[in-house]
Amino acid sequence: MNKQQIHEFAIKWLEKYQDPKTIDREVEENFADECFAIGFEMDCGNSLEETYPGRNLLNEHIQFNAFVGQINDIKLLGAAIFSKWRGITHWSYCESLLSESNRPWFIAAFERLVLLTEVDSDRPFVLQGKAKKIQIKSNNVSYGPPPEPDEEVEQRLTLSNDGRVWFSGYNFAYDFDHYVRGRHLQFKLDKEKADTIFSAFSRFFSGEVDEVFATDIGTWEMTITNEEDRKVSFSGSLCAGYEIDGVDLSDLLREEIGIENLFVFDGNDKPDEVNRIKIDYKRHSRIKSSAPLNEALDHIIWDYSEHIVIDRATEKLTYIQNVGSDCKITREYQVKDGIVDFLDNMDADSLFDYTEGNSEDAVENLDEEKSYVITVDFKKGSQRVRTGSFDKNGLPEDWPEFAEEIVSFINFYGQGEALNPAKYGKIKRRNGDYIFCSATFEKNGKDYYYIADADDYEVGDFVFVPSGSDGHTAIVRIVKIDYFAEENVPYPVAKVKHIIRKCSVDEI
Repeated sequence: MNKQQIHEFAIKWLEKYQDPKTIDREVEENFADECFAIGFEMDCGNSLEETYPGRNLLNEHIQFNAFVGQINDIKLLGAAIFSKWRGITHWSYCESLLSESNRPWFIAAFERLVLLTEVDSDRPFVLQGKAKKIQIKSNNVSYGPPPEPDEEVEQRLTLSNDGRVWFSGYNFAYDFDHYVRGRHLQFKLDKEKADTIFSAFSRFFSGEVDEVFATDIGTWEMTITNEEDRKVSFSGSLCAGYEIDGVDLSDLLREEIGIENLFVFDGNDKPDEVNRIKIDYKRHSRIKSSAPLNEALDHIIWDYSEHIVIDRATEKLTYIQNVGSDCKITREYQVKDGIVDFLDNMDADSLFDYTEGNSEDAVENLDEEKSYVITVDFKKGSQRVRTGSFDKNGLPEDWPEFAEEIVSFINFYGQGEALNPAKYGKIKRRNGDYIFCSATFEKNGKDYYYIADADDYEVGDFVFVPSGSDGHTAIVRIVKIDYFAEENVPYPVAKVKHIIRKCSVDEI
């Protein structure tokens, strides 16, 4: 492929698509011949789909516009342009190349092609093409007290796109004017992990990168070599949060490579995360028998237990009650993002960190023993295990707040609708019926009638209503909904106030 010819081709067709006076015939004639002449292939968009699976970039111009800045392969982009044009002109029915969705697609594609084929521009701060080697040096020495002797302060990591990994960690030493190598690792990743890393880095660093610098923390330097052996360098302070597709690149490397405490771009200094919480509760009871078989068998043993697991990986909350040997109750809540949000709200540093404990002279109940084991797994830190007697002083100090969070989470999803009398006991409203809602200002308070102008309220809803002689706005809770024909209304319609609207969660 001749880059200069492709550049001239891209400018020519970009100008046609940008000109509002261009007609379809002008972007149809000779286009295929010119594509063949400069070496572009028509592959029905397969190469674009393989590179960005599931994105549908060939057909969705908004999606394509979001990703086109990451495309650095001229051959790939040329095949996409040719395939898009061919699909519209030969296989679609009455579709225009200049439609409101197609014109922006071609403009974005040709603009990118113009940029990629600029002969005089080396684009020194942007990765071109695919990465084949990544070299990262991270140093966490900063202003302030010097590191402890033998503390690891610098890391050098090299990755090759065939999966090979080289890592060296260097320790601080007072007696030398240089660091002393400590850890040294060399191994090979499987193809899937290597491809994940190199795809993410190639896509991210092919665009403009904000290099963040600060004066009071460590630094990092990186050199990426592409498949044409061209190198591009980046640097910054150890506070960079580079993300692609919602995944942090520093965390991606730590997860895929498995080397402990990698500094990478952020110094591994972000707060830890709770990944899994497991709670095992047991109650062992001795119940006095009202009709003992003999003096030796004057009581009954009842072992009751509960098992709760909240897991980030599966996004599940599982709650199991073992009431007896033949009675097991299981509830499972699989809530996308809900479990993650729940665990993200946990303070990993302080969760279940302090337990007061019972005094030495605390009286034990010989007929009932209640105990627990709490196991917490973290993203970075070691596992935390807490055990003790299940009572106020035997439990961690923050147990009440944690238990309340679980109850609130479970109650939010309720008991469903099939067994709810408010659902199966509701009749359909007849045309012309008035909707009378009984509502209270406070729990167990007096009911007041309000008329709803639309049948979109439920028992339990909080709503705004006019109240008092001055009509000021107040919040009430609906406790009952009835339909009445005009001749059967329980209160004169003209004297009943109307519901204004539902309350949002933040307004309740």
